[in-house]
Amino acid sequence: MFRQFTATRSLAIALAMSTAITTLTLSVARADDIVRPAAGAPAYEGYPYAAHYAQLPSGPRMHYLDEGEGEGEAPLLLIHGIPTQAYVWREVIPHLSQSQRVIAIDQPNWGYSDHTPEVRGGVPCAGHYADWIGEFVDTLGVEQVRLVVFDMGFTGFLYAARNPEEVAGIAFFETVLGPLPRDRVPPFIEAVLSDQGITLSTEANFFIETLLFNDAFNGNKPLPFRTMTRDLNDAEASVYSGARPTPAHRQAELFDRECLGFIGARESDPGTPTQKAHNLAEFTEFATYLSTTDTPRLAIFGNPGLVMPAMLEGVVTGAVPPEQGGWQSTQTVSVAHMAAPTLHYWPEERNGAPEELAGHILDWIAQDD
Repeated sequence: MFRQFTATRSLAIALAMSTAITTLTLSVARADDIVRPAAGAPAYEGYPYAAHYAQLPSGPRMHYLDEGEGEGEAPLLLIHGIPTQAYVWREVIPHLSQSQRVIAIDQPNWGYSDHTPEVRGGVPCAGHYADWIGEFVDTLGVEQVRLVVFDMGFTGFLYAARNPEEVAGIAFFETVLGPLPRDRVPPFIEAVLSDQGITLSTEANFFIETLLFNDAFNGNKPLPFRTMTRDLNDAEASVYSGARPTPAHRQAELFDRECLGFIGARESDPGTPTQKAHNLAEFTEFATYLSTTDTPRLAIFGNPGLVMPAMLEGVVTGAVPPEQGGWQSTQTVSVAHMAAPTLHYWPEERNGAPEELAGHILDWIAQDD
């Protein structure tokens, strides 16, 4: 098995318990100058969620929310995408936590979790995140989890592929299910793959100022698409901006430039980064797992969505045969469709989408039980 944490499980749990912070201060600045809430203090103004931290054996300290209870249930592990953090789930959690234990993490390099030393040329890729998720689950002493994945949360797919016995189910929306055709990537991916991609991601704060805030980096020109149907208010925007205050903090946002797995190449675009074999291998690994596992899976499609088009429904349900890219194991696949208007950041909508999303997940759990 890729991870070798079995021998350190007890040590990891003890270490996590021993690092609980008992101070009554509301926030603390670590070495990278991001101001974080202290353990036990409110994680976000206006929400009743306490901040929790887990010290991983490999180094990073991870911030997470832990709400609700679920007697005998595998807790829900909510995994955010780029450029968000556990905060993105704040309106979804109340609906899930009435009957489930809900754990929402800040992946390392995001939110209030530690920023990690440079690896792989400065950008941790999917394998690093999969291992950190695995360490986190082991550190909490949880035997199994149900994953809720969107966007870059596909790192959870790779964690599941490498630790299938720890995963009781996977719900996913607005994410990628395997390697991306290089000649058909979304416009924002093309932007960060361009020669200006590094500057866009770090100096111009492209992912936050443009994608998340529905603003354009070049003279406030209209975007070719929006990522949600509303605009964030100043208080909401400040939470995301505060976790990535400088270009150095935004290095992890080069994930889309350095870590995606592509099929093929664009001969007409020789200036873009070349395909990295380890990325393709990681994406192929979790795509194979998703296609063949008997683990219960829930695919939720948007209205209309942005990244995971409805055409993929045939892929996950067996309407598309395996020889044409369809999943081989479809007996344990459920499908849901959002009625509320939804683009990409569904948990950030305020049109009923967070409640509806939670409802689909709870219905799936009830069906599985």
